[in-house]
Amino acid sequence: MHIFADSLTLSRFFISVLILLTSDIFEATLLVITGWATDMFDGFLARKYGGTRLGWLDLYADLTFSSSILINLVHRGCISSEFAILYTLLFIGAHLYFKNDSPLMLWMALIYGRFILSVWYRDKTTFVILAAWIMLIPVMTPQRSAQQIRHFFNEIRKFV
Repeated sequence: MHIFADSLTLSRFFISVLILLTSDIFEATLLVITGWATDMFDGFLARKYGGTRLGWLDLYADLTFSSSILINLVHRGCISSEFAILYTLLFIGAHLYFKNDSPLMLWMALIYGRFILSVWYRDKTTFVILAAWIMLIPVMTPQRSAQQIRHFFNEIRKFV
């Protein structure tokens, strides 16, 4: 199972490249859903089997994946390149200042949120597919979802 979980982590690097190469909202949405699924399942397998050999790569895969979404948003004209650069520098600075990963997690969450909004504005049918996936996550992993929500709000409290 370690090899499968590691393969899922590595696949996010490949998915990130594909996201960079597409300008189609439907293709980008399917790739983002696939990336989220690999992240969810590699995490599940790592927790179930006590870690993986390439577990240290997971954060880098997540950052690469999020960065590719941000670049895709710029490429499709959903946000300006200046905003993307300023936004990224702000969160990198916060990461260095606070010396933990909380700012990076918030950075990724805000990128995902902006991607979801861009799908809503551009293609309602694709948004329904994306929304259905998002609603399935708590159904598939109810305890983990509740734990992640609590963790997210605890991390936000650190900044307030």
